[in-house]
Amino acid sequence: MQSASLSGRLQLGPARMWDSARASMQGGLWWSALLVLLLTFAVARSTATAGWVNGIDIIPLIALAGAFFMAVLAVLPVPWPFALGAGMILGPVVAFIQAWPEMHALHRTDVLNQNLIGIWWGRILDGSAALDTSFYLFLICWLMWITGGWLSWCVLRWRKPMLGLIPGAAAFATNLLNIRPGENDQNGYTLAILVLTLALLLWTNYTGSIASATRAHVKLTGDARWDFWESGLVAMAALIVLGIMLPPLSTADRTLDLESSLFSNWAQLQQRLSRPGLIGNGPAGGGTTGFTTEVPLGGPLARTKDPVFTYTLIGDTGPRYFRGVNVTLTAGGEWRWPSAPGFRASVGKNEVPPYTEPYQKLAVAGFKVRMLRPPIGYSDIVFYPGTLYRVDRETLATEVLLPPSSSTGRLTSIDRLSSVQPPTAVGTYTAYTEYSTATDAELRGAGTDYPDWLDQFAALPAQGYRSPDVQRRIHNLALDVVTRAGATNPYDQATAIQNYLRDSTNYKYTLTPTTAPSARDKLDYFLFSSKEGYCEFFASAMGDMLRSLGIPTRLVNGFGPGSFDGVTQTYIVRGEDAHTWVESYFPSYGWIPFEPTPDAGGYGPISRGTTGTNPCLRDENCDVPGGVVGGIGALPTPTGEPRGFRDPNDAANSQSGFKFRIPDAGTLTTIVGVLLALILVLVAAAARYLRPRTVMGVWKRMIALSELAGAKRPPGETPFELGRRLQERFPEASEPVDALTGGFVVAAYAPAEVAASARSSVMEAWTAVRPLLLRRVFARLRPNRS
Repeated sequence: MQSASLSGRLQLGPARMWDSARASMQGGLWWSALLVLLLTFAVARSTATAGWVNGIDIIPLIALAGAFFMAVLAVLPVPWPFALGAGMILGPVVAFIQAWPEMHALHRTDVLNQNLIGIWWGRILDGSAALDTSFYLFLICWLMWITGGWLSWCVLRWRKPMLGLIPGAAAFATNLLNIRPGENDQNGYTLAILVLTLALLLWTNYTGSIASATRAHVKLTGDARWDFWESGLVAMAALIVLGIMLPPLSTADRTLDLESSLFSNWAQLQQRLSRPGLIGNGPAGGGTTGFTTEVPLGGPLARTKDPVFTYTLIGDTGPRYFRGVNVTLTAGGEWRWPSAPGFRASVGKNEVPPYTEPYQKLAVAGFKVRMLRPPIGYSDIVFYPGTLYRVDRETLATEVLLPPSSSTGRLTSIDRLSSVQPPTAVGTYTAYTEYSTATDAELRGAGTDYPDWLDQFAALPAQGYRSPDVQRRIHNLALDVVTRAGATNPYDQATAIQNYLRDSTNYKYTLTPTTAPSARDKLDYFLFSSKEGYCEFFASAMGDMLRSLGIPTRLVNGFGPGSFDGVTQTYIVRGEDAHTWVESYFPSYGWIPFEPTPDAGGYGPISRGTTGTNPCLRDENCDVPGGVVGGIGALPTPTGEPRGFRDPNDAANSQSGFKFRIPDAGTLTTIVGVLLALILVLVAAAARYLRPRTVMGVWKRMIALSELAGAKRPPGETPFELGRRLQERFPEASEPVDALTGGFVVAAYAPAEVAASARSSVMEAWTAVRPLLLRRVFARLRPNRS
């Protein structure tokens, strides 16, 4: 009869057997779906927090929609080719709908003339789509749809969670490897994704084991199920503790070496190739953020997050804008780097360059730089802040525009510093640099007694640069700004123009400015029409306005301060930190930096000295190796402070009292992770305690739980007396208590061959008694119990 029944079940076919197995999971399918949705949401939120492009905040909803859509198809009797095909077709449609607002905003002018799909298709064919931020938003939305949908399908239909985790793991790894340390903190998402991934793997493995046992007609005991979860909980707790508490295996930031910058390098190379060295004023295409020796007033820029170099401070103060080249030539509507160099001078290792002019009010700062990936085409350039004092490499200094005194073989400034030995800047070098500590009052009193060689920096060309009408408009704007500010000296005039450009009510910082019409001068369009742009627009505008007033001015192309990494205690400078700023000349003090780019670009006003200290003159031998001289006039502090930074104005750091401070995201994540791991360990320990391996262990635990439930055992009570008393006290457990008591007596007092047979009945009775006694214990512990 049993054989016939088994044969009949086998004839049900694989589909019916799978339905039977799925039904045996009870709530397993729902828990699997919940874990899938939570994990999908965590990955999508991590990607949204990274802020790759504008409009990215929508992707969590897209990922959840994809997961839900495929989850419904997974539980319905839909053939897998049809279900996956429907998901693949609907994915790009949803992505396009969600990316449409951003596309429309970026291409609002073109949309009026032709179909947006046609515009996009043309950009895909000619390769320019790689520079379109709305195209990236479309791709990210599509990826998030795939991440949620594929995970749902693999878990709920194919029961292969490892296969389903591939897209989400790739997206999350990209977020971790390419986000600035300390910015858009990923610690909380790392913990959440770690816990949810382990939970999903454990749950699907567990439910799979239950389904397999059901198909094989094997009944699993409650303790067998708990054995599985106990091991999983301990493993999860151990991984959380290892991930949070262990120190880094290396003090070096190996992430920077692993980051892939192939796309960034290719995009930058494409940008350079699309900008031939022709002087013209045609329409500009898009590009990527990155260093160049030119100051092109181009189209939209896409951020590149590839690391360029890291650095640490030697001392506490000093400028943080890293000079690459000084841009002095104005031609074809843009500031340019001349094709033919002027004067070159070899500078030996740790030698002070042969400067012509000594300046007052200088301090020295030191920087240890580790060059990771020099900008494409400029691998020889040695980047450093301020003015070079010395560097521990053999270098070649280039000065482009020659002063009349160039025959002396000395430099008025270094416009480009190239590494000679080694031939590229790759590797580590230490540079000591000078920076001005002159006060505002001292710079105001510098006067206008400029040397003759500065004439080439103090005027705009009459021909070959801009039309006379545009130059007149720019000059009139400069006059209007300084007149309204009441500025009567070059320093106040430069400051007034800087503040005018930085004022958000006048101009807007953006990486996606409106492109100037083909027949319009691009700087003229920026200043008087669009009034939006990035650093190159603001620096060019200030440079033109100052030169129109006769103030010697140049632009500097280099990199901003970067961001501080609290793990490696270094600053990291990336492609997106490439920057252009302005320097003007003041007699006796030299070239002084100005920042016309608004705060929205991440750059604050440049502070000046407050005491005008003069710890180091250029013609003195400053003792920098024994201790770098600290000055006052440091440039803006980089994003993120080093570990141990204290604000003297912060009451929480004062000794006069204590003030509670909310922990930062990293500390809070660590606390939550440790507490979670501790809870998991405690749960696993409690589970182990409640699942003894011997009959005597069962008996002792029943006595302990019964006493916690209020049935204290008097001295001298026999097992049968205890059993009868517990049956009276806990009537709902009467039957399993009776079976357990009888089994225990047999196991404890019967001959060995008979006692062994009682173990299974005792264990089975204990699985029934245990939850009933626990329920009584918890009821007794409730505060509002009667």
